[in-house]
Amino acid sequence: MVGLPRIEIICVGNELLTGLTENTNATWLSQQIYKLGCVVARHTVVGDDADCIAEAIKESLKRHTDLLLITGGLGPTYDDKTLEGVAKALRKKLEVNHLALKQIEAKYMELAEKGIIAKFELTSARVKMATLPSNSTPIRNPIGTAPAVMINYKTSKIICLPGVPTEMKAIFAESIAPIIKQMVGNLFVAEGCLEVKRLPESSLAPLLDKFVKKQRSVYIKSHPCWFEGSEPLLEIYVSVTKPSRAEAEALKEEVISELTTAICEVGGKVERRRL
Repeated sequence: MVGLPRIEIICVGNELLTGLTENTNATWLSQQIYKLGCVVARHTVVGDDADCIAEAIKESLKRHTDLLLITGGLGPTYDDKTLEGVAKALRKKLEVNHLALKQIEAKYMELAEKGIIAKFELTSARVKMATLPSNSTPIRNPIGTAPAVMINYKTSKIICLPGVPTEMKAIFAESIAPIIKQMVGNLFVAEGCLEVKRLPESSLAPLLDKFVKKQRSVYIKSHPCWFEGSEPLLEIYVSVTKPSRAEAEALKEEVISELTTAICEVGGKVERRRL
């Protein structure tokens, strides 16, 4: 989409590379960003290594990324290396951020008052979560203890989020989604899905080409599914981006109606699916 910000995601964690943990964070973030009117340009996964993290960040910045989201590696343990990697990439010092420290102190005092932990103590591991690259801005974590971190670097914005999905999602909804919406501007996405039987994808391809060429603000993607015996089964996703929700919804319905008619005319059987 011309004129939209370039957004990339880096997910940090050895567990992602070994397959021990499924990378649901990247999927969820991409879905949310798409709903806000933008498409993520790239996903990158790296291990818990400061040099690898720094290299991935520098590569992203070379691509003139407007917003770089990094998930994972903000915790108190030895293998939480994300902020060290950010500091290396940007040639910044790591230093205790007093606003971040206050947020962490308040969270652990609250946990102590509730009896969740025995007592409040500002250990070195907890101070580590407040040790940020210089000139960073901590972002409140409404669920967990480690704050998110935002850094403005030249024309790019880097935001580091916790890897714990519940924490990442809460911070995104409260603090990051408004930033992205402001970057994207007034664009809205409407989506629909069709299930097509009796028509192989190769027969459908020329139809889809015509629709995409006709409407530049429409994205159509087919997914072949062959799990119903020998009969071809396809899913067609339709996505429309427009300056208003009403325009997006209206064009989506128009495209779905025209697609349904065209597919039926060439022998396909179409059913609409709810997303």
